[in-house]
Amino acid sequence: MGTRLRNVRKAKKCDSVEEMKKAIMATNYHMISTDDNPQHENCPEGVGSWCKWKQAEALGTDPEAHPTPLHPDVQKEILPIYEDLSRNELLERCLGGYTQNANESFNSTVWRLAPKHLHSGLKVVEVAAYLAVSLFNEGNSALLLMMNELKILVGSRCFSYAQEMNERRVSRHNRRSALETKETRKARKEELQAQNKAYEEEEGLLYGAGIADEHVKRHAGFTCRSVHATVSRQAGPAEPLADRRARV
Repeated sequence: MGTRLRNVRKAKKCDSVEEMKKAIMATNYHMISTDDNPQHENCPEGVGSWCKWKQAEALGTDPEAHPTPLHPDVQKEILPIYEDLSRNELLERCLGGYTQNANESFNSTVWRLAPKHLHSGLKVVEVAAYLAVSLFNEGNSALLLMMNELKILVGSRCFSYAQEMNERRVSRHNRRSALETKETRKARKEELQAQNKAYEEEEGLLYGAGIADEHVKRHAGFTCRSVHATVSRQAGPAEPLADRRARV
């Protein structure tokens, strides 16, 4: 899934707020369209479109009949949600294919409090969700308010700690969201890769399959030759075969 998302991000540059808003609202109007009132203006064009109405239009064929649309009461309730989630100030933070807050998203905050690999009952998940909403919206200051409601005395050190954590959170988000920082990290990574490649070309591979075996073979051959030479020096020159027979 991660690879597919990265490929989509590369193929479709999310550099326009208006285009993102158009794509979001397309799903709403697509689901309330009827044969008498088709509303596919925002749907993507072409044969490869996910909208069958636009596919038929591109192929020059008659479109299929629309399925039953959403009930008018549902349409009335869901439209403000679409409009709220497609506000410019939210979409501007997603330009370039980035999430609004990748490191402190609501879901990750919930699962950090109630990890998925550990069994948690309904009450634990509910408490984690309440805490996540408070932390996500208000920061660590919300915890101080909860402690106050529970009649827990909040000291000056606790207050200072909450403020410091909030400041770190904002600073970390701004630093990671800054385009200059992302470009710097990318340039540093490319520079390191080029440097490593230059080292490999100059010195040869220092690590790889079979390299250790070749080193052992060379070392073993050198050792055998050294031992043979040492034994030969200690034994002295070889005695002729005729002399050995005569002595026997």
